Amino acid sequence: MKSSRLFLCVLLTFLLLYLALPRLPFAGEGLAVYFAYAWLGFALIVLGGNVYGWLTARDKERSDGKEEAVPYGSRNQNRGRKKLRGTS
Repeated sequence: MKSSRLFLCVLLTFLLLYLALPRLPFAGEGLAVYFAYAWLGFALIVLGGNVYGWLTARDKERSDGKEEAVPYGSRNQNRGRKKLRGTS
């Protein structure tokens, strides 16, 4: 459920970018240009956050019922090493 909401947010962000980019004054002068670039920056931050949330929610939904994620190196640390006898 959460991943579908986040996917909808991603689509709405693309729609906002599609509608707003032609209307923003990137080639003007003064404060309007700063506003246009700031708006674009915030829109890209929103897009990136929603894409990241959507991908992690999708992976979490896929792994439900499976084993939990374990940080790298915490499992099977001694795999492939030979045990030495007689050394203490």
